[in-house]
Amino acid sequence: MGRILLQTGECAVIPYCFDNLGIRVYSVEELCYVLRENAFLIDREILDKRLVKWIGEVLRLQELASMLAPLLHNGTSVGAFVRVILSYTGLYAEEEVERTESIYLQGMGLNAYEKLKTRIDHMVECGKYTPAVIEYDALMSRLPEKETKLRAGILHNKGTALCGLFLFEEAAAWFLQAYELDGGEESFIAYLAAKRMYMPEGEYVSFVSGLGEHYDMTLELERRVQALSEEWEESEPKQWLEERRRMKEEGDPLYYEETDRKVRELKNRYRENVNG
Repeated sequence: MGRILLQTGECAVIPYCFDNLGIRVYSVEELCYVLRENAFLIDREILDKRLVKWIGEVLRLQELASMLAPLLHNGTSVGAFVRVILSYTGLYAEEEVERTESIYLQGMGLNAYEKLKTRIDHMVECGKYTPAVIEYDALMSRLPEKETKLRAGILHNKGTALCGLFLFEEAAAWFLQAYELDGGEESFIAYLAAKRMYMPEGEYVSFVSGLGEHYDMTLELERRVQALSEEWEESEPKQWLEERRRMKEEGDPLYYEETDRKVRELKNRYRENVNG
């Protein structure tokens, strides 16, 4: 059962408007939600005396307004300012408040395109691969040609999202484009890794043998694969599989029940990642 959340302060008749986002909020809870969900987009415009006045006079949260007012004049970071608001309401757990503050810190000094990319990158980290791919494409269509480094980063991370969808051949093409754009070695190694995932072993060996000057990168990839293989041997998922294998061999009736549960869990997670 979820915890009960009580409203803090008044519900406003006159909303506070985030003009750059096209969003209006009528309570401090709505304000917290917007600050958390748009952490990748909000910048120093949030350090506004109009917001502090609205919190104090319209929401009747004079204590919070008194805490925020001094922060407008002493060089406080956006993240620290937002943290005060989120912590005051108790709407989110402390770890979520800290995570949100760190996102604001990451966004310091970034331009609008870089902030959008950071937000989409976070979607990839959370496994939201399909919507991330769609948003990368939308961002690419708006990005000025001169933003070469940022464009290469978008191409690379789109490849990463496609790998999350097991579309390795498509991913390889985007990694290669990223490499051709800025020459980043990580993009070429990712390109090789994607090729290695979808090509038959013999075909892949023939492919890398003709790479010439890039051959050292294939060796680097193999070193990483070996390290990951060793890490896998000691991992909890590997131990879980070994335990399931033992249960099957011993005819444990719980084998099929636990295996079915795990398969359902993985299917549901994959559907969430695909559908966003």
